[in-house]
Amino acid sequence: MSFYRMLSIRTQLFLMVAVIAVVMLSIIAVTYMQMAGIITRNNERYTNDIISQIRQTVHANKDVIDRLMSNIAFDADVQNFLTRPDIAEIYGTSKKVNRLFLNMSNLKEGILDIVVYGEQSRWYDLYGGKKKIMPFVNAIMARDAPYYFGMQNFGDTYPSVNCYLIGMKIRSYQPGEQFNAVIGTLFFILDPKALIGQEDGEQLSEVATESFLIDRGNKIMSSRDPQQVGLKLNAIIAEGQSADGARNVELNGRLYIVQTEDLPEINGMIVSMIPKAELMRDMVRIQRVEVMLLVAGAVIILLLVMLIINNLLVPLKKLMSFISTIKRGDLNKLKKRILLRGYAEITVMSTEFNNMLDQVDGLTRQLLETNAMLYEAELTKKRSELLFLRSQINPHFLYNTLEMVKGMAAVAGAKDIREIARALGEIFRYSIKGGDMVPLRAELAIVRSYMQIQQLRFGDRFDVRYELDEAAMSQPVPKMILQPIVENAVFHGLELKEEPGTLVIRTSMNAPGCLTVAVEDDGIGIEAPRLAEIQQSIGRAFAGRTPQAPAAADEAGASIGLANVHHRLQLTYGPSGGLTIESAPGMGTTIRLTMPIGGDLDVQRIDRG
Repeated sequence: MSFYRMLSIRTQLFLMVAVIAVVMLSIIAVTYMQMAGIITRNNERYTNDIISQIRQTVHANKDVIDRLMSNIAFDADVQNFLTRPDIAEIYGTSKKVNRLFLNMSNLKEGILDIVVYGEQSRWYDLYGGKKKIMPFVNAIMARDAPYYFGMQNFGDTYPSVNCYLIGMKIRSYQPGEQFNAVIGTLFFILDPKALIGQEDGEQLSEVATESFLIDRGNKIMSSRDPQQVGLKLNAIIAEGQSADGARNVELNGRLYIVQTEDLPEINGMIVSMIPKAELMRDMVRIQRVEVMLLVAGAVIILLLVMLIINNLLVPLKKLMSFISTIKRGDLNKLKKRILLRGYAEITVMSTEFNNMLDQVDGLTRQLLETNAMLYEAELTKKRSELLFLRSQINPHFLYNTLEMVKGMAAVAGAKDIREIARALGEIFRYSIKGGDMVPLRAELAIVRSYMQIQQLRFGDRFDVRYELDEAAMSQPVPKMILQPIVENAVFHGLELKEEPGTLVIRTSMNAPGCLTVAVEDDGIGIEAPRLAEIQQSIGRAFAGRTPQAPAAADEAGASIGLANVHHRLQLTYGPSGGLTIESAPGMGTTIRLTMPIGGDLDVQRIDRG
């Protein structure tokens, strides 16, 4: 409740409306779901009853067919026909087999043909089915129970194009060497109605319901549409059987409620499906009425809420708007005052608020004067720190360069020394003359001179490539800001690399007024612990205090050049400027300088007057 009391009146009103809306929606949704559940369960129960009837019918017909096949398989005449070697005796036996087959076919309606095929290629059929069953002879395992192949298309051989095939191995029961050995194969070719009865799948008689009896290959044995018999049922419908009952299946853009029942006796399945839209047709009308009631109730509630807001919250809203205007910090707006008309409490509130603004106005004036003096002192301090940092960078570089000149003088001719002296003179003059801010073009010229010295020293150990954005060349940058970065890439990245390397200097103008300079090398890179140490030292080395001396920084393992550059960027551009390092062992190092030109250039503004 304490949290609720902290909310604004407007928020509490809308929260109350939201709770009422959620309650109404929940009641409607629960009611709708309960009614839909009742309809779905009734349909599922009805479908289960019909599926159970079909299953009983199929089971009864299967028992009859299994008994007929067993009677034929164990008939003495059939056994003799398949095993006796005497041709004359076989001819007489075949007449008896013919009578037996005719009698058996008359006992069960729907038997289209009976075929027996012996292991010695001896065969007999009623209506020419021998050629049709030849591919299936070896497909039956040596088992005593009948094997239900399923639906087969035998063309115009029989009245039904699509027939159901059942096979069974015949074993010898006569004493002798062949006792219990497989001596032949018996086949029944059936009209599917012999298994499913004469109603042709019309037991599921609801208008929108579709039902199928399918075999092991998903071929349709029974359907309300006779044209579908023999076709394959969509695998999406037949697969995914669930022991929980009905399931939802999307097919051709429509949602169906599907129920399935296995028929392991014939390796088949009963599938019932009904469009969910048809099943829920009556629920749609109820849903429309509920939606209309919900909309009417929402309109009435919103009208009441708006009436409360207009009669109670308008004066408070005006006061809050005035407070928001003052919070923006504009001195001119601090001089404005508010006049509220309404309840006596509102008038008293506006008067006291105006008196408070008068006091704040006087205190603000005093605070601005004090801040101006403190700001001037802070700027003086930062300029002193900047001059100190620059005095560190120049001697550090000149010392390294002169050491290199001494080494080259011992092994190289006067031409190299002359070129080095010339480049070194340009760098020295550049560092001691001019202002603190120079165009990027001038800074890159000094970098080129520096790289000329390094390439004379290292020969063809590395190449330098410049990818420069012309729009960035005239942008002002701090003097001597790039040379320490390039020096770091040469001495710590490329010099230690055994094979030739490449140094890339890239400039770009990214976000409006943001200059980025990247120095990339493909040198030895930096190990992860060392990289983390450098990044951490750059982030904390100069946080609110004077930087360390170069010797101290070297002993701490941090690069004085990188730390000084980062600190100069922070002093010049504020928190949004600075230096970032990306590196991986063997993958090189990328150092990126970010300079938001036109941002918080505190030092730059002072130098320009």
